[in-house]
Amino acid sequence: MSEANKTFTQEDIVNSYVYILGRYLVIRQEKIDLKESGVDYNILKHNPAVTEGSHGDTPTFVNPNLEVVYSEAWLAVDEKTPVILEIPEIPDNLYYTGQIVDEWAEIVTNINERNYPEKPFGKYAICLAGSTPDIPEDALRIDIPSSKAKILTRIEIGDVLELAVKLQHQFKVTSAGTPTITPAIDIALFTNKTLPGAEIFKTAALEEALKATDACPESTVFHPLLRKIATYIEASEADFDEIDKLVHQKAIPEFFAFLLKIGDFANGWSSTRNYLNFGKDYWFRAGANFGGIWWNSSSEAIYNMLHFDSDGETPNGSNGYSMRFAKEDLPGKYVDGYWSATIYSKPEYMLVPNELGRYKLGYMSDLAYETDGSLIIYIGAECPTGAPKSNWLPAPKGKAFTIDFRMYLPTKEVLDGTWVVPAIKKIK
Repeated sequence: MSEANKTFTQEDIVNSYVYILGRYLVIRQEKIDLKESGVDYNILKHNPAVTEGSHGDTPTFVNPNLEVVYSEAWLAVDEKTPVILEIPEIPDNLYYTGQIVDEWAEIVTNINERNYPEKPFGKYAICLAGSTPDIPEDALRIDIPSSKAKILTRIEIGDVLELAVKLQHQFKVTSAGTPTITPAIDIALFTNKTLPGAEIFKTAALEEALKATDACPESTVFHPLLRKIATYIEASEADFDEIDKLVHQKAIPEFFAFLLKIGDFANGWSSTRNYLNFGKDYWFRAGANFGGIWWNSSSEAIYNMLHFDSDGETPNGSNGYSMRFAKEDLPGKYVDGYWSATIYSKPEYMLVPNELGRYKLGYMSDLAYETDGSLIIYIGAECPTGAPKSNWLPAPKGKAFTIDFRMYLPTKEVLDGTWVVPAIKKIK
């Protein structure tokens, strides 16, 4: 195809790639989820708690939160068939939410006592927007924009695991009939290390991916642009190779660079404090789906992702690190819910097995405090000499890692950036 027929720029390719990557990351997770034995649409899967000493199954999605017990399901509805969600009454002292996200992972709603004070528990009818199905009289209608959505229920484990698990199993999802379900799009699975190239623009999968309604205002720009790129790469092998080279040499590197400074940045951590939803920020959406799929609104939680130590270097398990909180600035002061620090591999953002089966430290950990009341957390492949083992967060030996410092129901000081997570420092 001649340059005269190319109606897009290199910048268009980069932005279009990031825009559609956000969708393909959700499709990838849908395919992974539905491969699991016993998992299907409209079946709520109750994930086991991952507590200290756990050496067995861990969640199959990136960046899981271990302070809660999760249940999850892919919901499928049609014009005549809603899904009925049942939420039990939860004790006041336990955090919970029923988070529903659309097929782009944009948040549709969080069902809890904060957002639904008139109906914090009971039955909810999840319906396709614009449809008119019969729903139970005692169910509150909640619309989703397209025929599928994901639900994540979370209940804080707190100090009684058995209670949290009992409540977890009282959440229920039931289809009101037999909806017409479109299977997950047939794409080649890729990893965070090996993102797709120009094949991401091919018409067959692209058209299926774009059928899911996108709340992002930029969708009106990118849908026609993506179709132009698809036409271009399918005109000849040379055109495909040209765009593929551009994707690998420009789009993917720019996306990875963006990940290092995503959101509000301080002390080597990037914070999601400014994001109630994705809105028009499709770069943030792709970044969240890459490193923390099923991200939640800052009204529920703030995620602080570690990218650099105090020297500006990528944290690596070859080193030992410390992170100090002054007595007057302990993290529990800045949440109405809970806080935790969970370690993951990078760039996979998955839990890494270790000798203790310990993946996080947090408000429920039996931590040792300094004589002055301060708190020091130690991170490394081995517990540093003289450090209390209770305060050690094991890191993958010789490999890069990241930490997600979660703050559920953050206070004003966190939301406005007055308080930020301290830097981690190498132990010399």
